[in-house]
Amino acid sequence: MSRLHGIAGSSGIAIGTIARLPDATAQISQPTDDARDDLQRLLAAQTEVAAQLQRLAAELRAEDKPNEAGIFEAQVLLANDPSLVSEVERLLAQEQIPLPEAVRKASDTMGATLSRIDDPYLRERAADVQAIGQQIIAVLQGVTLDLRVPEGAIVIARDLTPAQTARLRRLRIAGFATAGGTATGHVAILARALDIPAVVGLGDTLLDLPDGATAILDAAEGLLIVEPDAEELEHYSALRTSRQEDAARRQGLLSLPAATRDGQPIELWANIGHPDEVQRALAVGAQGIGLFRTEFLFLERSAPPDEAEQYAAYAAVLREMSGQPVVIRTLDIGGDKPIPYLQTAQEANPFLGWRGIRFAMRFRELFQVQLLALLRAATEGDLRIMLPMVATPADVAWVRAEIDVAIAGLAQASIPHRADVPLGIMIETPAAALTLDLLATGIRFCSIGSNDLAQYTLAADRSVAELVQRYRHDDPAVFRMIQLAVSEARRLGLEISICGELASEPRAAVALVGLGLEKLSMTPAALLAVKESLRAVSSEEARQQARQALGRADLPQRL
Repeated sequence: MSRLHGIAGSSGIAIGTIARLPDATAQISQPTDDARDDLQRLLAAQTEVAAQLQRLAAELRAEDKPNEAGIFEAQVLLANDPSLVSEVERLLAQEQIPLPEAVRKASDTMGATLSRIDDPYLRERAADVQAIGQQIIAVLQGVTLDLRVPEGAIVIARDLTPAQTARLRRLRIAGFATAGGTATGHVAILARALDIPAVVGLGDTLLDLPDGATAILDAAEGLLIVEPDAEELEHYSALRTSRQEDAARRQGLLSLPAATRDGQPIELWANIGHPDEVQRALAVGAQGIGLFRTEFLFLERSAPPDEAEQYAAYAAVLREMSGQPVVIRTLDIGGDKPIPYLQTAQEANPFLGWRGIRFAMRFRELFQVQLLALLRAATEGDLRIMLPMVATPADVAWVRAEIDVAIAGLAQASIPHRADVPLGIMIETPAAALTLDLLATGIRFCSIGSNDLAQYTLAADRSVAELVQRYRHDDPAVFRMIQLAVSEARRLGLEISICGELASEPRAAVALVGLGLEKLSMTPAALLAVKESLRAVSSEEARQQARQALGRADLPQRL
């Protein structure tokens, strides 16, 4: 019996036999190409791949899965990306290589650039670009990437494309495990949406496992057990039944308040990355949107979204939330993001470079358009603007001045808007936590971004799987930084919440409440489990768990 540890891509337990999926790139040969009609062949292949993706999107929409359909609709844009064509043409002209190899190199280059970005959502688009490249090459060479695996199998692969993931569901597999990938990738997102147990980021050791071996996949724990004994099989079979019963039981929590056992109220909000996700948040009882990521508007296109398009997206979410608060984060991408309509130079260290609010300073006109759309949309509900990666009071002062410019322009044009939209910041840098008193004069609220706060506090790149396992976001140093921010915010009378992944973990959420946080924002899928954990403890028990998280379990004092 052996155990492999990776990253939880979804939840659920699968028990079955291993079916190895060949590496898609290994299936593709590299014959000599005559290069006479390369461009026409490339365009035809792009069209065919786009059509395949459109069919998958249509099938998912017919099943009332608009969010998942949106993944494939976005990939259609990637399949037709003119920048891919340009890069392929350059490689053909300069390196005299066959067309399939040029497509491979172009998609790998574009993917590698994306993979260096600090934002996990954007970084995961690298896999999308490379997946599109694989599909185009397959069409060029007449290779089928159709999947043939037995029903009830646990599929293992180096990686999967979103299209392959969707097709695996139809084959009624038990679950899947991949050597690569992270929890924020489209493959993991689809696995969660389609209720497929999945573990990602297991490493290349996974690829040495033999076909037909019995295995257990504990997706929630990121664990793959190979050749388990009878006792282990019995244990996980019972655990699978128990977890299914837990999920059904939690539906009964919808009508109950979010509070500790002794009645301390806690607000549970949801994080979303697209307007389509609002209904999922409301379905689990979210009391607000604590983080609405706006990056989806700016990606996978050849021109930036105009004010009208942004206004429509923001207003739609506000209307659906019916007066409940919606915290919208301004554009948060790194300075090396390869967006065709933005001229950005490659940075030696994008984690410490032009990202978040610094990026807005560099592209002021782009930021102004977003501010105009936000101020207009604020007439539709309780909108709050949140700034990413703030480090100094000068950052806030610059944004304040930009908001004044936007307000003046809207007023002069007699366009309906709100001039009193609350402004807040993400606490993602130790600097923001340490100098919150200096930042407070320009803001009305703050929210802890525990993912980046952990990265900068521990000096550990969270895109590196080995480091993530060793330097965790629930480290005492991170909790102490959070405690500092919470204490200072309460002293200053600032509203404070947390919207990082830490809030999605039930045990960590209890400790966060013990630190004094009363607003937690998380992925909708985690909300009911967090609610259940909070209702099971008293305020004092939460404080005790906070002391343990701080590494101070022996200290009896109240926090």
